[in-house]
Amino acid sequence: MVVLREVKSPVGAKIYRVNHPELPKNSHIVCMAPAQKILYNPLVCGKVLRKYSLECSKQFLRVAWTTLPLLRRLSARQLSEIVVLRGSLGYQFDLAFDQLFGRYLPRCFVGARRFRISGGEFGAEIFYTNFDSLPNDGVLFTGDTIATGSSLSQTLAVVRSELRERDYDVRGLLVFSIAGSFKGCARLLEWEKRFREWWPNFRINLFAAEALFGLADNGTDLLFRREGEVILPEETKTRVSRVYGDYDTGFLPGNICSIFDWGDRNFKPERHLEDTLKFARESLKVAKDRKAKKVLRELVRNAKLNLQKLNQRLPTLK
Repeated sequence: MVVLREVKSPVGAKIYRVNHPELPKNSHIVCMAPAQKILYNPLVCGKVLRKYSLECSKQFLRVAWTTLPLLRRLSARQLSEIVVLRGSLGYQFDLAFDQLFGRYLPRCFVGARRFRISGGEFGAEIFYTNFDSLPNDGVLFTGDTIATGSSLSQTLAVVRSELRERDYDVRGLLVFSIAGSFKGCARLLEWEKRFREWWPNFRINLFAAEALFGLADNGTDLLFRREGEVILPEETKTRVSRVYGDYDTGFLPGNICSIFDWGDRNFKPERHLEDTLKFARESLKVAKDRKAKKVLRELVRNAKLNLQKLNQRLPTLK
């Protein structure tokens, strides 16, 4: 049974603690305005996406700072971001940390590459690591979109091995996901147990924006509606209905991906817009409800306009 309990917070975001036996004990859903601008508008990409993502990361850091007393007892050198290439780069934690605290954020790097095994099943391989900034007796955190959780799992495996090889202590891990699936995030519970074999007081704190989404059969799309998987507050359900049509019966809540391809959205916006255009055109052939058709037609029109803007020449330097 899933229980959502609102947690009081002074930072301007609604925080819900998620009590579910398949998730780490310290799991949360955070409803924040900048994440909503990303999740409910597939056309947000490139420069505009980076602006909203930065605001999301600053909001996350505020939430973590106010809700986790442990953080307020640490020095800056006891914190480190685990940057999972390239998805984590879109979260801009280094810039967010500087703007909030005026401090440099130590960063470790892990290159993880997903590969399809079959159908919607994915694996991941690690092709690069740099743990020069790994702290002893500190707290780690990372940000990324989470679908199957394969990349995150491989990342945590190499982090755990590195900590053991150095004979380091570690206090905890914070995970922030602007879009994360329930299935992918559920894998964190097993990793929390594995870390606690060596560090008994270790805890994972999960913060997911807006919802824990359903994972489509293709292993990539994160859906607002998928029976038996999606966990979301009532206010999120209301927003979905307002933007995409009735949550329980509308076409789009159960078919549109909340995030599309995070890497393309950040670093290859033209490909993202082409994928959005393709989705909208194909969905128009099968969608039946009026709201879905209206939204899809607008997506087609505006995706075309945005692609035209990307093809314009650079303006003259002043």
